[in-house]
Amino acid sequence: MFGPAPFSYFSLLRLRLNSCLWRMRIAKTGAGTMFYPGVVVYFPGKLTVGARTQVGNGVQIWAGGGVSIGDDVLIAAHCVITTQSHDVDAARSGLLFRKTTVSEPITIGSNVWIGAGAIILPGVTIGDNSVVAAGAVVSRSVPENTLVAGVPARALRALAAAGSAARSSAHAP
Repeated sequence: MFGPAPFSYFSLLRLRLNSCLWRMRIAKTGAGTMFYPGVVVYFPGKLTVGARTQVGNGVQIWAGGGVSIGDDVLIAAHCVITTQSHDVDAARSGLLFRKTTVSEPITIGSNVWIGAGAIILPGVTIGDNSVVAAGAVVSRSVPENTLVAGVPARALRALAAAGSAARSSAHAP
C-alpha cells in the first residue's frame, strides 16, 4: 500500500556526504561532481575529475597509472575503470602473472556517457561526446563523437557533435 518515498532527504544527505569525502581524497575534483554510495577508488591521488561529473553506485576505479575524467561525464553503476593489469607475456620470461604489473593511464573526455557495467581497460582514451554502451569492454581508444558497444567494444556509429552553445545553455541557472 505504501511504497518507498520518491524522494528522501536522507538519500540526498548521504550522496552529498559521500561526494564530500571523495573530494577530500582525490587529487582534483571539479565543482558539482557527485560520487554515489559504494564508489571505490584505489590510488585516489592519481585521479582527476572535472566539473559536474557523476560517478554511479558501485563504480571501481583503479587509478594507479593515472585517470583523468573530463567535465559533464556520466559513469553508470558498477563500471570498472582500471589502469592496471598483468603482463600477458610473463610466462615467456618465466614469471608468474601475479608478479607482474602493467600500468597505463586512462583519459575520459568531456560529455561522455559510460553505461552500466562497462569496463575500461589500461591505456584507453575516450574522446569527447562519446557513449560507451552498457556491458562494453573498452580495450582500444574511442574517437570523439562515437558510440561503442560489445565485447570487445567496437564503434557502432558516429554521433552528432554537440554545439558549444547548446552545451553551455544546459548549465545555465
